[in-house]
Amino acid sequence: MKTTYALRTGACLSALLFAPAAWADVTAQQVWEAWQASISDTANGASVTTGNVAEDNNTVTVTDFALTSDTEGTNVNMTIPQIVFAGADDGTVAITLTDTVPVSITSDDGTEIQMSVTAEGVDIKASGTPEDLTYDVAADEYVISIDSLTSSEGEVIGDMMVTLKGLSGTSSVTSGDVQDTTYDVTANAIDLLFDVVTPDNTSLMVSGKIDGIASAGRSSAPADLDYSDPAAMFGGDYTAEGSYSSGPSAYIIAVDGTSQMNGTSTSGPGTLTFSVGKQGLSYEAKVTDVTADLTSSEMPFPFRLSATSYGFGLTAPVAPTDTPAPFRLLVDLTDVTVNDEIWAMFDPAANLPRDPATVRLDVTGAAQLDVSVIDTAQAANLADGNGFPGKLQSLSLNELTIDAVGLSVDGTGEFTFDNTDTTTFPGMPRPEGKATINVVGANALIDKLIAMGLIPAEQAMMPRMMLGMFAKPTGDDALQSVIEVKDGQVLANGQRIR
Repeated sequence: MKTTYALRTGACLSALLFAPAAWADVTAQQVWEAWQASISDTANGASVTTGNVAEDNNTVTVTDFALTSDTEGTNVNMTIPQIVFAGADDGTVAITLTDTVPVSITSDDGTEIQMSVTAEGVDIKASGTPEDLTYDVAADEYVISIDSLTSSEGEVIGDMMVTLKGLSGTSSVTSGDVQDTTYDVTANAIDLLFDVVTPDNTSLMVSGKIDGIASAGRSSAPADLDYSDPAAMFGGDYTAEGSYSSGPSAYIIAVDGTSQMNGTSTSGPGTLTFSVGKQGLSYEAKVTDVTADLTSSEMPFPFRLSATSYGFGLTAPVAPTDTPAPFRLLVDLTDVTVNDEIWAMFDPAANLPRDPATVRLDVTGAAQLDVSVIDTAQAANLADGNGFPGKLQSLSLNELTIDAVGLSVDGTGEFTFDNTDTTTFPGMPRPEGKATINVVGANALIDKLIAMGLIPAEQAMMPRMMLGMFAKPTGDDALQSVIEVKDGQVLANGQRIR
């Protein structure tokens, strides 16, 4: 017992000796000031007003906190009746907000939305220093509900809410000439419910659930960054990267109006990653085990679809670059199937194989951009077809896969481009490289299309001739085409065609 008492006494003494440093970490007033500064830095065009602000023994109580933003004809007003910043002996600050926060949104087109954010079992704690604050957040539940919605066409009546369950996470903000922010948040589930009647007396119900959500990321921005300026946000000094993942999800939809529709959809785990920086934008999303089942009074039969996976990715520079920047296009549709009723619309005799279809494309490369594609005037100039807005340096076909209706295609290739020579191939830099394409089942598919009456027999001669010119047989209804560009010449399987 004496040893235990001695250990406890030593621990208490250590706590007393080191506690002053912890107490000095951050105060309630400093956290309150940091909140105001953060809003001022990031919410351009927003204004903050408060009622009474009272400080008492390292506790700051703010009443009638109102945040108002008026941007491009839309006014947003959020009011928090009370916020309490309560400093603790360990140097942290507990932040308590009124359980329900009202939000109103009005726009010039006559739309009016009254919302509320309601929280249960919330625990928010700030720690660190004023220049490097960390927030730990946990909540049993957040409910975002639309209490009323009126458009220029009339009022939408019913239940509209999103519920976030089992939230926990951490975020940190480091201030100074550059503001660095990191976050890591998880939630057990998100529930969605929209059960309304629209102004034209149409009933609409959408219900859904997403399990196992996780999101993490970081950003870095100059303290004077104008977040409303796209040119400053993309291709400038602002950088950010993040990820999102979710578990299985399921949705139900029902529409009853001038027409009726009912449907369900499900998906397995999904992921999303993104980044923003001087090199441009990058976005990649993938979801697995997708299913959809839809019936409608406008369709004589149901529509059913499934896919093992669906993905899309895009990486591209968006602002002028001094050196080549990477770009990428990724498309993934794996094992896509539809029901026989859909097939029967164009192939009632089942001439074509109805095996799951797959299409995958992965193209990467590097290009130097000379203009800003987020500048309205320059983007309009590009839309008019005034040439490539920079210099293409390289292009790689990492994967081309098509597997559908008995046809199989796969290809790879790699090319570089000489931007000093735009005369050998007029209007474009001279390419150098090789691509290999393998095709299986092309002639069998043409025969089936003729039998179905989709292609007249005489018109089928042209694609067969093209296959014969640019491809060589490698097996039973198997062809390969090797296209090579070298010294300004274009070769197909070693035969010069240009």
